[in-house]
Amino acid sequence: MIKNVISVIDGEAGSCGKAKVIGEIATLENINLGASITNCMPNAGHTFVDEKGQATVFRNIPVSAVNPNTELFIGPGSAIDMEVFKQEYEKVKKYLGDRKIYIHELVPLIEERHKQYEKEHIKSGSTFKGCGAVTQEKVVRDKRLEFFKTFKNAVVCSNEEWLERLYKHLDNPNEYVMLEGSQGCDLDLNHSGNYPYVTSRNVSTSQLLADSGISAERLLETIMVIRPFPIRISNITKSGEFIYTGDYGKGDELSWTQINLASMYGNYPTKTDVECLPYNINLSYVKKLINQCPEIYLKQLFGTNFKNIKISDLKILQILELERLVYKSKGFSNYESHFLEILGFDKDSSSNTIFDQSEQTTVTKMERRVFDLDIAKLKSNCRINTPSSLYLNFFQHLGLDYKGNIGNFDDFYFNRYLREYFSWIESETGVEIFALGTGAKNGERILKKELIK
Repeated sequence: MIKNVISVIDGEAGSCGKAKVIGEIATLENINLGASITNCMPNAGHTFVDEKGQATVFRNIPVSAVNPNTELFIGPGSAIDMEVFKQEYEKVKKYLGDRKIYIHELVPLIEERHKQYEKEHIKSGSTFKGCGAVTQEKVVRDKRLEFFKTFKNAVVCSNEEWLERLYKHLDNPNEYVMLEGSQGCDLDLNHSGNYPYVTSRNVSTSQLLADSGISAERLLETIMVIRPFPIRISNITKSGEFIYTGDYGKGDELSWTQINLASMYGNYPTKTDVECLPYNINLSYVKKLINQCPEIYLKQLFGTNFKNIKISDLKILQILELERLVYKSKGFSNYESHFLEILGFDKDSSSNTIFDQSEQTTVTKMERRVFDLDIAKLKSNCRINTPSSLYLNFFQHLGLDYKGNIGNFDDFYFNRYLREYFSWIESETGVEIFALGTGAKNGERILKKELIK
């Protein structure tokens, strides 16, 4: 039996950077990536950033399209919104060239009624892209359901044709086949422990194999992508509605200010760290910030009480978050705080400068919530998926001075705090960290071992 299937999955709640890892594997010169398969839906976006910093968002089309020689497959676990797909196709065309995309005949089409159904019925957090509703119709064989036809070089294959073409690659001992994961293990419908704050299906390597019609005996390795501080989607919808989207196990919810300051000075973020820094609070300036802050951010920071803020009751962490959000609304990612008294991070930054590393979701464009890692959840996800290795992405959140670094483990000095962190992750999960992602660009990583066997 030829074992040549590589699975890349997200070991947390999504947005760990699967597209970065898939792109890095796909562009390796020493492997022959014959085929790549997605079973994605438009409720998630996968962003590949090339070496020049140009970002391309993939939704249904495999990220492995960045390899011009890889055949591209969209499996029956997918669902397609034609308007979204047409836009994606045009944006990805620079990588596609004249290649065909082979789409399984049982990929359903998402229509407006599916989105409206979710908005009316789902009250536990959702992107409302219609993915769950269209899956429901497919399961019950609803007669209204339409399936993908053909669009330009994206062609429909019968089940037999699709498998026959795919297995030419699976049966070739000189090729690799990529399974591109979607969503994150902690959004799994059945085994995440987060129901109902989950996605509409199971998220695992075994599910990827099943959706693609591939035996588990074909699996060579699973790469699980994680990040130091997991994320969840915002509790505020784009329309400003409050909706609880779930937490992250026993992990405390953190603020991006905590992440920003801890990464600058080599500390692990805790709620009391910020209070230990020297600061001065100017209440009149705080009031000015509140007046300048967009309502959507006030809702994000203060919740349902956002209209009844008592300035004198605010903690320093809330004030720093308010300041960050005002600067962010004006387009600033680096700014000088009016409240903290801290030294410049490097020779190019002035005192009191903060580097904001906050993120927005690819699909909803709302700021992500960020949490401390619940190691028990990661351990459970490793048990279910048995990954060959861990790719620790967003490593710069643990040490900002590593941002953008490229090289091998032996080329870098890691302090005791970081070495103990590595040891903690590996000993608890039983899986080795073999790479550290240090930035969004393709190739920004510190390698301990080769990406692929």
